[in-house]
Parts: sequence; structure tokens; C-alpha cells
Amino acid sequence: MNGAASALIAVLGTLLGSTITYLFQRKSAERTEGFTRQQQLRTERMGVYSDFAGAVTEHRRSQYDRWHRKNEDPDSTAASEARLESYRLKGLAQHELFRVQLIASSPAVVEAAQLAFDATSSLHHASEKPQLRAAGNEAKAVLERFITLASNDVR
Repeated sequence: MNGAASALIAVLGTLLGSTITYLFQRKSAERTEGFTRQQQLRTERMGVYSDFAGAVTEHRRSQYDRWHRKNEDPDSTAASEARLESYRLKGLAQHELFRVQLIASSPAVVEAAQLAFDATSSLHHASEKPQLRAAGNEAKAVLERFITLASNDVR
């Protein structure tokens, strides 16, 4: 009887030890998986936010070019090409805006991205050079606000 009780205690101890080890390993694996998922999301957000900022910057440059070509000679081939290039870059910037909208965790980041896109897209409507410069500075400031908010989102 003593031998059977000892064997039963040994089996129960082994089962209890195995169960506890399993639970600890599962909890550790879940933490590791969660950390890996967070790191992947952080990396993806950094890429999307960076791509958006680059696309908006290129779109802003094309808007300046469009404005200058139009004011030099509105009927020229250069003005037409600048307009088409600004449309192309606007499309790329809008595509990146959609990516921001899909991945951002904060509505403030999405709103800042939308404001940056809108401010940049309207630059070519300036009637005079000082107005263009002021609108360009405003578009740059709005983009910097987006970058500030986005950097908080990836920390």
C-alpha cells in the first residue's frame, strides 16, 4: 500500500509539474507573440507614415512647379506637363493617405494626414507669389504636425 501511495504521489507530482510548466510556457509564448505583433505593427506604421510624408512633400513640390509654369505661360507645354505631373503625384499622395487611414491607431493622426493632403492640394490656386509662399509654409507646418502625431503613434 505504501508503494502504491508513493507511486500515485509521484505520478500526481509529475502531472502537476508538467501542467504548471505548460501554463508558464504558453503564457510566455503569448507574450512573445504579442510583442512580435506590436513590433511588426510599429514597423509597418513607420513605413506608411514615412511614405505618406514623402508623397505629400513631392506633391507640394509639383504644386509649386505647376504654379510657376502656369504663371510663366499658361498655354505652354511645360505648364501642361507640370499640371499632369501634379495630378499624378496627387494620386500617389492620396493612395498613401488611404494607407494612413487604414493603419493609424489615432483619429488625430488621420485628421492631420487629411489636413496635410488638403493644404498641399490647394497650393496651385494661389493668385500671387506671396500667397503661394504663405500657403506652402502652411502646408509644410501641417505636414510637420502630422509627423509629430505619427511619431507618437509609433512609440
